[in-house]
Amino acid sequence: MFKRKYILISIGLIVLSVMAIYNYMYKNHRDIATEVPDFSMELKVLSAEFLKDIEKAMAKYIDKTIQVSGKVTEIESNNFTLDEFVVCYTDSVTMLEAKVNSSLHVKGRSIGYDELLGLVKLDQVSIIHH
Repeated sequence: MFKRKYILISIGLIVLSVMAIYNYMYKNHRDIATEVPDFSMELKVLSAEFLKDIEKAMAKYIDKTIQVSGKVTEIESNNFTLDEFVVCYTDSVTMLEAKVNSSLHVKGRSIGYDELLGLVKLDQVSIIHH
């Protein structure tokens, strides 16, 4: 009788452990396009914060959803740059909407700051239509 309880408890713990591991490994990915932005600001404000104190700005904005607006100054194959300060990495469909000298409102996840080039990087960028 004691042996049977021990086996059932062991099986139950194993099943719970497997479920916990599965849920941890296969949790849902973030959908930045549907998230409410953590920060919504003008590029001038964002650039001023990074120029003032890079470490503090990185701690504040890294992995946060940011909404900014600016003028497209450069387009490459998989990204475009706003006001020569924010590089926006996005998919090919969104890239079709980006035109040089056009003003855009975008939302994306902050992935860092390139100190060498002085650029903030956003990925999973979507264009906000007002």
